[in-house]
Amino acid sequence: MSGFRFRVEKTFSIPGRGVVVSGKVEEGKVAVEQVIGFLETTGQWKNVAVMAIEVEHRLVEEAEAGQQASLLLDGVKKNQIAIGMVFLEPPQGLVSKEAYQPEPASEPAFPDRTPAGSRIYAPGDISSGRPIQPVSGSWRLGILVLAGLLIILILLFFQGKLDPLKRRVGIDFHPAEVMEFPARQNFPSVG
Repeated sequence: MSGFRFRVEKTFSIPGRGVVVSGKVEEGKVAVEQVIGFLETTGQWKNVAVMAIEVEHRLVEEAEAGQQASLLLDGVKKNQIAIGMVFLEPPQGLVSKEAYQPEPASEPAFPDRTPAGSRIYAPGDISSGRPIQPVSGSWRLGILVLAGLLIILILLFFQGKLDPLKRRVGIDFHPAEVMEFPARQNFPSVG
């Protein structure tokens, strides 16, 4: 299983189970109960155990290169993992931030189509001024705002402050004045 590499695209935790990382197996294979690791932001190597693997919404024993997979990990917390991190097989010997040299970015496939003076940004590069992830939840926010406005309108209507019929026709209707209520009766108190 040499050359295993998995890039994290999404991470979440399942209470009582562990942390799940979703992404693509870029190289090699990973199996259940295999120990893999990553380089923490502190520069220290962190080993974790793969407790379960899911590919295409099915639990499997292993995932291989080219597959989108979700790995249930033991021995790590969600806040230790960031999108874009790479999980690898544990190296032989000590690993530090200084010893780790990422592969240089490859040249664009069509260099003549890249405008002169422009820069190609790597995923997660915040120096571009663009958000790391697209604003995918904006439609949800719009729906929540519309639902809130609808609730406010309904409440105003039932309080009598918003009645379209009253304003059009000019009728001032008070149901309490029309209905006759029986005289209050004295009932024996309990207790």
